[in-house]
Amino acid sequence: MNAGKHNLNNRHLYITFQVSFLLVAFSLFTFGCDKADEEPTEPVQEMPQQILFAFSTQHADGGITRWTLVAEKATYLKEIVEMEKPKVQIFEEGKWAITITGDRGELIESSNDIHFFENVVGKSPDGQLYTDELHWRNSDGKLFAPNISTIVRGDSTMVGQELEGDPTLEVVIMKNVQSKFYPKDEKFDATEN
Repeated sequence: MNAGKHNLNNRHLYITFQVSFLLVAFSLFTFGCDKADEEPTEPVQEMPQQILFAFSTQHADGGITRWTLVAEKATYLKEIVEMEKPKVQIFEEGKWAITITGDRGELIESSNDIHFFENVVGKSPDGQLYTDELHWRNSDGKLFAPNISTIVRGDSTMVGQELEGDPTLEVVIMKNVQSKFYPKDEKFDATEN
């Protein structure tokens, strides 16, 4: 008998048991989760800095208007302005060259390049352009469409891939071209012989 003293061995055993139990439970909880069973998370979408309705802007070089842009809605992200129903008028040497519309668009603020997506239509003095994706490269003043594009001038049509050209559509380069030309629709330079 202990003559009124507590049995310290049992108390130490009891505390050791509790600590061991907590460590095992914590270990199972922490390391027992199989990460392979987790659902992949969606990529985090960038939060808009600003959303504008009835958005408009323009860009000029040396005081000469290069392009004007109007859109139903613009969402400012970090370096890109996403647009709904953009309409852009591009000018060459201060004269209107083409009007481009699309369902969606992007303005890259660092370069002033403009991208159009879905149901893209361009109307210029030299014809109409139809495609699903079109890029205005502000630095070199060129249009680029990486996919299939159609140019219509009167009854003449030209269909091809990887269009690159000036905004008036007077000079364009395409790959895998199929065309139907009518002389009445083409302008010829009488000074060239």
